[in-house]
Amino acid sequence: MTMWSQLEPLLARVDKPARYIGCELGAVTPEHGEGVVSWLLVYPDTYEIGLPNQGLQILYEILNENPTAAAERSYAPWVDLEAELRAAGLPLFSVDTHRPAGEFDLLAFNLSAELTYTNLLNLVDLAGVPVRVEDRGADDPLVIAGGHCTYNPEPLADFLDAVVLGDGEEVIGEITDVVAAWKDAGRSSRSDLLVALAAIDGVYVPSLYAARYEDGRLVAVEPRLADAPDVVAKRTVADLAEWPYPRHQLVPVTEVVHDRLNVEVFRGCTRGCRFCQAGMITRPVRERPADQVRTMVSEGLRRTGYDEVALTSLSTADFSGIEEVVTDVVADPVNCGQVSVSLPSLRVDAFTVGVAAEIQKARRTGLTFAPEAGTWRMRQVINKLISEDDLYGAVESAYSQGWRRMKLYFLVGLPTETDEDT
Repeated sequence: MTMWSQLEPLLARVDKPARYIGCELGAVTPEHGEGVVSWLLVYPDTYEIGLPNQGLQILYEILNENPTAAAERSYAPWVDLEAELRAAGLPLFSVDTHRPAGEFDLLAFNLSAELTYTNLLNLVDLAGVPVRVEDRGADDPLVIAGGHCTYNPEPLADFLDAVVLGDGEEVIGEITDVVAAWKDAGRSSRSDLLVALAAIDGVYVPSLYAARYEDGRLVAVEPRLADAPDVVAKRTVADLAEWPYPRHQLVPVTEVVHDRLNVEVFRGCTRGCRFCQAGMITRPVRERPADQVRTMVSEGLRRTGYDEVALTSLSTADFSGIEEVVTDVVADPVNCGQVSVSLPSLRVDAFTVGVAAEIQKARRTGLTFAPEAGTWRMRQVINKLISEDDLYGAVESAYSQGWRRMKLYFLVGLPTETDEDT
């Protein structure tokens, strides 16, 4: 069922109605019906922030390639539309077919920042689903979450039916199979489904565990049932080459952040900076083959019409074939020298004159380096082992190739920091 006829009149009264209409290049209209598990992939922030998210786009494609699954997308409506929806008694909806959120089997949230926790609760409520796990019945959607913030899922434990730790490419198919079997069996008790989900590697079901405290301090989280594992290990995709997604990156009809082609060149990081959550939890490093990167870039540019590509990772200059890949992209005659390459995450000590020279052959993009701390002592404390010579060397490499300004990131308030460091 679509609620477009009820939604459309509201859009004339809100800012940026294009956020809510879908119709992007790369979007699909999935087939719902018997034997199909329906997923609503929700980014708990506005469309402009959530649309470019690669994790959501990857899962969207993989699920819709599965004949037993159908996936649509939703984003947090801005406060003006939320007020209109609540006043009209209308729920959260998908942007693909404007289907009510409550009609999906799963509401799957991407949690990439703690500040979106309250948005998640608000969106579950807006969907017409009981906010607490204990209040949901067999006919209510499962509310699950993945992403970096789920490595500490306890703040949301009372509100999430299940949590996925680690990479999602493989586990979403296993979750689909479990939910499909539960539906085929007549949607028996919801607790049976949660026990079955807990048997999947990388899936944590909070309601199957109890917290134990001593003197007001948490000392353990222990299984309530023998079927629940003592430890839930994260899922890790061993070979990125097997998952060349997204193949059909969404091209929005309105302005969004990071409005460009994004291609992930590797996942994980070996640097071990002590403040970096992502570098720790996404280990080990898995590189995408350079030839696959070139193919994803060339096909993505041809299909989308973008004139900028970002090669994404936690430290893109560490990619073993970075200079050659940048050279090939810039020199590709199909691009006519008009495609710029953005390396959004640059290590000062891995940026060379060669890389700088290749990037600037097309339209020169901005350069951002992250020394993080002002003194060598402080950088040793946080394990960001960049010397003054490394920093000045990177600056000189950039200036030698025509750059005249760059951006530097620093952290203030680190442990053991003194006035001298700041």
